[in-house]
Amino acid sequence: MPDTLKAVDRRTLVVCMAAVWLLWGSVYLAIRLVVDEVDPFQAMAQRYVVAGLLLAGIAVALRGWRVLRVTRAELGGLLATGVLLLGLGNGFQALAQVEGLPSGVAALIVATVPAWAVLIRLLTGDRPPVLTLCGVAIGFAGLAALVGLGQHTGEALPLLGAAFCLGASISWTVGSFLQGRLRLPRDVVTVAAYQQLVAAGTSTTLALVTREHFSTNYSARGWMAMAWLVLACSVAAYLAFAWLLSNVSLSLTATHAYVNPVVAVLLGWVVLSEQVGPGVLVGGGAVVGAVVLIISSERRAAANARVPETVAPG
Repeated sequence: MPDTLKAVDRRTLVVCMAAVWLLWGSVYLAIRLVVDEVDPFQAMAQRYVVAGLLLAGIAVALRGWRVLRVTRAELGGLLATGVLLLGLGNGFQALAQVEGLPSGVAALIVATVPAWAVLIRLLTGDRPPVLTLCGVAIGFAGLAALVGLGQHTGEALPLLGAAFCLGASISWTVGSFLQGRLRLPRDVVTVAAYQQLVAAGTSTTLALVTREHFSTNYSARGWMAMAWLVLACSVAAYLAFAWLLSNVSLSLTATHAYVNPVVAVLLGWVVLSEQVGPGVLVGGGAVVGAVVLIISSERRAAANARVPETVAPG
């Protein structure tokens, strides 16, 4: 996809970029507000069953019922990626916040996904560019600083929460890696719909296994946060992401990977008064800088090799 934007409606571009940057950046705050009132796995199940049905309806409205037909191979790919990306990825991230991990810090830990992805490539025999490997080193140093500095500066992080969030990042990374290699439907809205419905089933199973108490006893703030998660973060932001994938370069679309955690930290600080001390500033800054370096290095390598760019899902 060319980097030029001449053929693209600039107003639509601005709206879609803002949606992906801001809405996916707000997902961590919204999850925190929801899990403050309802157990995490069943809250995610509620989110995904409604969002999945809405996206399925949108896919049918745009392209007819046939768009929902999938082959056995495609169904297998949807099951694997739905469980790893959303069921476990976002499920463990919600659980991390229940354990007391600040929403902004959760976003910064999740931002290490590109670094984990490079490690998977190394394990499969790939040889990323040197700058990409430098980015990985910086990212993991930032992660260590994020967790370690806080133990000495009065902003100690809950280690169990950080561990759950790290597990969420690894699950998301494996799911992203498989998404590029498994057979999936061509229509991205259909893929999103099925993945969210699979995630709803996964989250429900985890809620039953952990004996969560089913509840929809939200306060007004909780209902607003859940509605935001469904309509803004799961539906509107993903439709904007799908439009960007089809109309502009992946290198431009990939900017959400380092804008989202910055938005999340600012929202956590403004809305929840989460502490932004040396650990978050130094460690978080290193993580965001590493993501910028990895994405820009991979973009240049893709351009030089004349191969398609890749971008991690949001």
